[in-house]
Amino acid sequence: MPSGSSIALIEVRNVSRSFGPVRALRDVSLEFHSGEVHGLVGANGAGKSTLLNILSGAITATSGSILVDGRETAIERPR
Repeated sequence: MPSGSSIALIEVRNVSRSFGPVRALRDVSLEFHSGEVHGLVGANGAGKSTLLNILSGAITATSGSILVDGRETAIERPR
């Protein structure tokens, strides 16, 4: 967490996702604070869409946690 800032609006802690033997994400951790702008970039197959699908609830993480306003949250569906 950046010094002097509040709790992250959204925090991703050690999120991993596997599809059978294929590891799409491995221990991804990010924090999103109010007023920040982020870009998610990487090569094809780097896991960008997988991470966004987890954050949207379209798929679930194999492991790790997501916190919203400091509270662990299960995002179970896009709605």
